[in-house]
Amino acid sequence: MKFNSSKSLFTKIVLFGSILLLIGTSFSVLNNESKIEILIILIVNFLTIFLLASIYFQTFYTIENSQLLWKSGPFKGKIEIQSITKITKHNGIIVPTTWKPALSHHGLIINYNKYDDIYISPEKTNIFIKELQKINPNILLPTNA
Repeated sequence: MKFNSSKSLFTKIVLFGSILLLIGTSFSVLNNESKIEILIILIVNFLTIFLLASIYFQTFYTIENSQLLWKSGPFKGKIEIQSITKITKHNGIIVPTTWKPALSHHGLIINYNKYDDIYISPEKTNIFIKELQKINPNILLPTNA
């Protein structure tokens, strides 16, 4: 079952603002006489725009067999659902996890294994949690979940 990432207005503004800024800087270097500098800046800007767009359009989570698969642009990973110990809802821009393949500041912190955690933001949070609990009914859900 596939769950797309929720997208907050803040994320949309930051991502599309960054893309517009990169496009603007690309046009501003066209007046430069050095063809090498123009080429380098255009390549770096294009690759950055491609990365930002791929993260925006390809951030999702899939529950497949006994694994939670996540993808955010070129980054991806998998978590054994049986290793998930706790799920906590989190609201806020500052998230106390290492991995954050999410596009919203309203999401879930998933603790798994002994010390690992990840922050994700599925659109249908309650359905997502129920699907995980079908596979691992031992997942702790604090009162805010």
